[in-house]
Amino acid sequence: MKEITLTNDLLKIVILPYGGIIKELWYNGINVVLGHENSDSYLDNPWKIGACIGRYAGRLSSSFTLENKTHKLVNKKGIQLHGGSAGWDQSTWKIYDLYHGSTPHLTLKHRCIEENSGGHPGTIDVSLKYSLYLNKLIIEYKAITDKACPINITNHSYFNLSGAAELNDHNLMVNSAKTLELDKNLMPTGKFKESFGTEFDRNKMRPIGKSRYDDCFILKNNTEIKASLSANSTGIQMDVLTDQPSIVVFNPKELNGICFETQKFPDSPNFPNFPNTIIKPKERYIQKTEFVFSKIKKTF
Repeated sequence: MKEITLTNDLLKIVILPYGGIIKELWYNGINVVLGHENSDSYLDNPWKIGACIGRYAGRLSSSFTLENKTHKLVNKKGIQLHGGSAGWDQSTWKIYDLYHGSTPHLTLKHRCIEENSGGHPGTIDVSLKYSLYLNKLIIEYKAITDKACPINITNHSYFNLSGAAELNDHNLMVNSAKTLELDKNLMPTGKFKESFGTEFDRNKMRPIGKSRYDDCFILKNNTEIKASLSANSTGIQMDVLTDQPSIVVFNPKELNGICFETQKFPDSPNFPNFPNTIIKPKERYIQKTEFVFSKIKKTF
């Protein structure tokens, strides 16, 4: 399977056109993302490790109504997760632009046709750009469609800033005062939960401890940095900057990493009070997220 490597003075990233996957991301001698050593192992990737998620990141109900038409989605137990079997994590993207200069970047493109979209309307043309600028990994998404449809794209890398078997030495901050209320199937109810004084209050950096999340944190707009992760043992910190309204934080007990899925809300087409995810012809979906790495003094 083809691999593409970008490097600058501070970062190295290895990308697979299959799934738009980030296979490796190196900073200060540490590979800070989980990944398989053998690229062919990603052909069976149930945890979506490192992948580009689309056309709709997160959970969608089995149907939604758009322009007076109900669209029934391919689903499991009433839920389509991360685009289902037609998800972009299982597609081979085309290499459109590759540059190894002072600001190296790779742009991948994919066409998701309506007939193979898991029940979604419209054919989408999407581009995915990875760039390295100083100590930043910048991910940019752009998409257009020939029919009105929901679009919600994210990256599904699991970060571990120390390489340890657990995240016990990691600290987490999320600039959020509310999370989405979820039902027993982790589907949103349409309501918001205040985080203050709860396990979801992460507005100050504190140890992850035994906390497990698969939750949508609604981001505040008062700071540029939306989330931060640090590791005591290596002194590495990663700050997350994004133009999206939420981050799904996911650190399953089965893996020693944590996801920061910058995106709009899950199941937004079924909740008029959620941020709009509908893109119409002649409109353009644009998203930008940055992961910024630095060395800090060990203060925890």
